[in-house]
Amino acid sequence: MKKTLYFVLVIALVFFSCKPKSGGGIQVENFSTGKAGEMILAMDSALWTTEAQNAIIAVLQQPQKGLNQQEPMFDIIRCSNKDFASSFMRHRNIVQFDCSSNYSSNTFEIKKDAYTSPQIHVVIKGNDQNQCYQLFMEHQDEIIKALYDNDIARLQNAQRKLNNPALEEKVLKKFGIRLTIPDDYFVGREESDFLWLCYRTPKNDRFVMIYKTPATELTRDSLVAARNRITKAYIQGAVLGAYPIVSEISGYPITDSIKIHYHEGVEQRGFWESVNDKMGGPFYSFTTMTADGSSCITVDGFVYAPQENKRDYLREVEAIVKSIN
Repeated sequence: MKKTLYFVLVIALVFFSCKPKSGGGIQVENFSTGKAGEMILAMDSALWTTEAQNAIIAVLQQPQKGLNQQEPMFDIIRCSNKDFASSFMRHRNIVQFDCSSNYSSNTFEIKKDAYTSPQIHVVIKGNDQNQCYQLFMEHQDEIIKALYDNDIARLQNAQRKLNNPALEEKVLKKFGIRLTIPDDYFVGREESDFLWLCYRTPKNDRFVMIYKTPATELTRDSLVAARNRITKAYIQGAVLGAYPIVSEISGYPITDSIKIHYHEGVEQRGFWESVNDKMGGPFYSFTTMTADGSSCITVDGFVYAPQENKRDYLREVEAIVKSIN
């Protein structure tokens, strides 16, 4: 009885959420669904061989960069192409393998907002399954970037709906940048060149700090040194004499040049640890120069979540950092 009732509710939800287009097909209301870090893999069982599983999972569930524990980049829900209907079509991240002898060629396409928004729909279509696998492998970096960026975009959409205008105005007046800041955050500490925003729960903490430093070349070492100076000066740890610093583990922090909106700068992914304490976790930061070139502005999100998965928390603060405008 419970299963029957659940099935009826799901069908009702799909029916009232979707309505026919005038030209056929489905018109879905303009919002995407899916849990954090989740994606749909539409692929028929005949193609889901051991070899295909190993190759595809190695890409889509590769470890999330910048975590001090192993977590997959995406959680996969697989369905057949026959079952790829309205409820799955509303998901924000989709990778679809569609192989049939009816197709004359093998093609790869990334569709944006095809059925809902924000949405990325990767379509690999063809008459040769080996060629389809090859297309997937050839475009794996492009696929991962599109899916990841879309996850960040969905978080930013949610954060804009529950934002904190007073804190956003404070950041704008103090640093000349715009950020979207969720309403749950509060000011933990403020100095002339520093603002520490906190979101605390009984089990974990998320932080965003914004700080201004003298203009310098944006290198890995200079960014690490500046962050360490700031945190030592302004962030007191849980015990006397404790403060966070960057963990310089082999290969970390990862430093790359990027552009966010019109801001050109450098991002870093890495880990923080506490001097004189055992606390630590992941962080993501972006540093850019002020318009007059006199200073650097850094927006840095970091997480403390002992004994919990951290991927989704890190993406939440990364979404805030990447809202810089």
